Parts: sequence; structure tokens; C-alpha cells
Amino acid sequence: MRLTRIFLLTTGLLLSLVTSLLLRSVWADWRQVGAAELGLAAMQRAYLGMKVAEKASAERGPAIPVLNDTDPPDPAKRARLADFRRTTDAAFDEALAALAGSRDPASTSARAQLIHARQELGRARIEVDRVAALPHAQRSAPGQRLTRGPIDQMFAVIDTVLGAVTTQSAAAEAVYPELAMPLVGARYAAELREYAGRLGSQFTTPLATRQPLGHEERHEIPLLMGRIEQLRKLISLQARVSGAEAPLQAAIATMEARYFGTDLPFVREMTERGLAGEAYGLDSAAFVARYVPPMKTIVELRDALFAAARDAARERVAQSRRHMAINTALGLAVLGIELSVFLLIRHRVLLPLLRSTQAMNAIMGGRVQPSDHEPPITRADEIGDMKRAVAALRDATLRSRALEGERERLIEQLRIASDTDFLTGLPNRRAFVERAAALLAQARRHGWPVALLVFDLDHFKRINDQHGHPAGDAVLRATAGLAQATVREGELLARQGGEEFVILAVNCRPEQAAQLAERLRATLADTPVAAPEGPTLRLTASFGLACAEARGPIDLDGLFHDADRALYAAKDQGRNRVCRADTAPLQAP
Repeated sequence: MRLTRIFLLTTGLLLSLVTSLLLRSVWADWRQVGAAELGLAAMQRAYLGMKVAEKASAERGPAIPVLNDTDPPDPAKRARLADFRRTTDAAFDEALAALAGSRDPASTSARAQLIHARQELGRARIEVDRVAALPHAQRSAPGQRLTRGPIDQMFAVIDTVLGAVTTQSAAAEAVYPELAMPLVGARYAAELREYAGRLGSQFTTPLATRQPLGHEERHEIPLLMGRIEQLRKLISLQARVSGAEAPLQAAIATMEARYFGTDLPFVREMTERGLAGEAYGLDSAAFVARYVPPMKTIVELRDALFAAARDAARERVAQSRRHMAINTALGLAVLGIELSVFLLIRHRVLLPLLRSTQAMNAIMGGRVQPSDHEPPITRADEIGDMKRAVAALRDATLRSRALEGERERLIEQLRIASDTDFLTGLPNRRAFVERAAALLAQARRHGWPVALLVFDLDHFKRINDQHGHPAGDAVLRATAGLAQATVREGELLARQGGEEFVILAVNCRPEQAAQLAERLRATLADTPVAAPEGPTLRLTASFGLACAEARGPIDLDGLFHDADRALYAAKDQGRNRVCRADTAPLQAP
């Protein structure tokens, strides 16, 4: 094959490949930009859902005075409720309009949830109007509790709306996993706003009837306050983990000062009065005016968290667009340079070569004089072979490096998997034995006393049988977390198997080990665990403690034997207690 034809074929193939790669790169970048924009849109829709939840929750504020109004009714209270209803409807309209043009599964699901929430809200409003139309004596009669029913219906509306928020937040987090912290924090803040509102709503009926707190309020208020504290800790944890900037820290500080520093003590005072049967000192309208304004700090924190995530997402979209523009410009530049080089070689190399060949053919045909032609060129070209050999070697080297990296990664994963309990993340028994050997050797060198603490969750099988294995798994994870928070640095905590855990402490005197065991026992007993889609569970555990002086070789198996014997003694003596191998129970709750 002639060199000119080889050049034309290879150049055409190269141009085709470069064009294909350029189109592929542009298409990939375009899809990345589209995904980033969809994630930002999902984030915006999640925020609109949070605003719906906020407005629907705020609507309970003016609904309470209307439900508890005297005869004749106050038109100003009805007008204020109508204004809040219009605001809620506008928030629903905005959120549904944002979802109307989306056909992805997350948006479809969220839209269906919002429509259902709006229907629930409509039914709740009808019930509010019906109860408000009743005579005041009938509404406030002891034992009737008519005003609580409409408020409870409005609670269900928020649960449905927050479900739509979670759906859209999950879609945004799938695109922006690095923004999961502020997004989850914003969702927690939205939930905190709702639970704070529910806490205030518990006083609706008692304030209206001027009666002590009923059975329902006595049950709900501690649960709501516990959930509020839990969300408070989760938001603080999210801020610490994500390294919150100054505006977020300021928003958290404002919420802590106003809501947790002012509102919650006020609610606790009202709760104490309601439990003691004392006069509340204010009606429902005054309660709302006193309690609701500080809750705005929670909304401001939610907005600050969302703004941080939104600004980062916008930067991600802009970055994706810049990346696409740069890649497109570079690709077009490469294509243009290649085309220019092709034309340059054709005009400065191939055409002279062709003319020389034609001249040689003319000489060989006798059509021109010898002086009019250029000498023939004989060329053996291995450049293509060399390039193919280098490319093959490069590909082989890259494949070898990739395989080596994959092998090291798999070895590391296997090592971690073999040493770690998959459910709790704690070291397993094998890893415990290996690490315990080093700790015991250190204790022998320094002459430190050692302590081995084995504890077992009481009636764990009953939890699995009554609430299911997911609840059991949640209990094990919670136990591991509480134990990790209790042990000191240098103490070895591991999951022994099933519901049994073990702690090895060096340089730990028997009385210190006993204090550790009792502290962990009390922590487990005092900390409720929320089961997935189930009730809140209370845990207890039995503890067996064995101690040894490091005057000579320490027998780990012997310590396990003594600690297990003490554990069985604790269970035989009633569970939820600590027993030491050489003593009676350290404490009997």
C-alpha cells in the first residue's frame, strides 16, 4: 500500500477517533451538568417541602385560640387563622408547582405525598371549623377534650409532608454525597421545628379547660421533649462533623439561647404546674404568644443549613459547567491542531512526494529528461510498529499496576473484615484476643493491674422475638455506641458474640473497674433505644468483672472464666447488676 494512502487512512481514522472522544467527553460533561442541576432542583424542592411543613405547623398556632375562643367568637382570631391558611396554601401551591414538571420517581413520590398531605389538611381544617362552631361550654367541658382532635389531625399532615422532604433530600444527597451533612441537618431542623410545635400543642386542651394535664399529655410531653433533645444533639453533631462555618455556629448559638435557654424551661414550668394541678396563669392565646416566637430561631437554623448546602450545590453546578466548557474548548483545539498538521504535512510533504513519484514515472516512461526529475526515495518505516509496541507496553504496565492496587485493596478489606464486627463496628473476638495480648504484655512490663469486664444484654432474645431482628440490631448498635462513649482511651472494647460484649482495661484497679462497670450499667439502663418503626426500648445488662495483678504471666482464659462466672452470678441474682469474681454484687439496683 502506498504511503500516501496509509497517511490518508490513518489521518482519517485519527480524526474520527478524536471527534468521537470529543463528542463522548462533551456528552459525559453535559450529563454531569444535567445531574448537578437535577440535584440542585431536588434540593430546592426539598426546601419548599420544609417550608410547607413550617407553614402547616405554624397554622396550628392561630387554630388553638379559635378552638378555645369564648362565646361570642372573636372575629380577629378567625381572620388571623384565615391568613395563616392562605399562607399554607401558597406554600403548597409553590411546592407542587415545582414538582409538576418532574417525572423522576423521587419527584413523583414526593408530589403524591404532598397532595395527600393537602387532603389531610383539608379534613383537619373542616374538623377545626366544626369544633370551633360548638358552644364554648361544650368545647371546654371537663372530659370532652374536643379541641385536641383537630390538632392531632394536623400533626399527621406534617408527618406526610416530611416524608416528601425526605424523598427529595435523598435524591439530592445521591447527587451530592458530600453535602449530606448540611442537608440532613436542615431536615433535622425542620423536624425539630415540628416537634417543638407539637410540644406546645400538648397544652391546648388543659389551658382551655383549666384542668391539670391529662393522661395523653403526661405520656406525650416527655416523649416529645426527649425527641427534641435528640434532634438538638444530632444537629450539633452534624455541625461538628461538617465543620460548620461562622454563620451556622451563630444560628445554632441563637437557637440554644432562645429556644433551649428560654422556651424549654418555660414549658417545663408549665408542665410542673399541670402535673401538680396548679393554676397555669395564662390562657392558650397567651401561651402561644409566649412560646411560638423563639421557635423562629429553629427555622433560621434550618435556612442557614440549607443555604450552606444550596450554595455548595450551585458552586458544583458552576464547576461542572466550567469543566464542560474547558473540555469542549480543549477538544476543539486539539481537533483544530490535528487538522492543521494534516494540511501542513499534505502540502509540504505528501504533495512533493507525489510529484517526485510522478516525475520518476515520467522518467521511466521516457516522457521527460533526466535532469527534470528527482531521485527516487526508498524508505523502510517502523515508526508505526514502534508506537504500537510502546502503547502495548504502556497498557501492560497500567494493567499490572491496576491489578497490584486492587490486590492490596482487597487484602486490606479482608484484614479489616476479619477483625471487625460487621454490625457494631467493634473489634470481634479474634481481634480482641490479638490486641489483648499486646495490652497484657504492656501491663506485665509496668506491673499494672488489669481488669476484664464481660457484660450481656438482659432478655435480648425477647427483644428479637417481640420486635424483630431489626430492633435487635438497633439495640446492639446502640449498646456498642454507649459503651464506646463510656470506656476510656486505652481500654479495649469488643463484641464477644451475640449480645455479649467484653472490655479489657489495663492500669485499672478493681475499684476503678467496678466504677466503670456501674457507670456503663447505669447508662444502658437510663438510655432508651428507638426501634426501627417500633416502640422505644429500655435496656439492662448484667456484668461480670474479673481482676488480676500483673506480678507474673496473666492468663486471659482464666480472666474470661472468672468474669463469665461472675456474669452468671449477676444473672442468677436478678440481672441488671455488676458482680465481681471474688465478691458479692457490687450494686443491686
